[in-house]
Amino acid sequence: MLRFIAGAIAGGVAVWMWGDNLHDAMAEKTRGVRSRTADRIQLIQRALGRITSTLQCGQDAIRPSKPSRRVRPITR
Repeated sequence: MLRFIAGAIAGGVAVWMWGDNLHDAMAEKTRGVRSRTADRIQLIQRALGRITSTLQCGQDAIRPSKPSRRVRPITR
């Protein structure tokens, strides 16, 4: 138990002393990953828009049309 407490204290001190440096280093190393992820999310959103549009067109094509009101010709 004493080792666990000592490790927690040592970890807290390390984060307190070098936390900003660690944060900056991680932000720099993950910049490319975050950029690629944002690009992929945008691509997925565009694809979902196209899929939704295609599904809506398909539904419209197979849905029965509403009956149209025919105008009868006037007979004399």
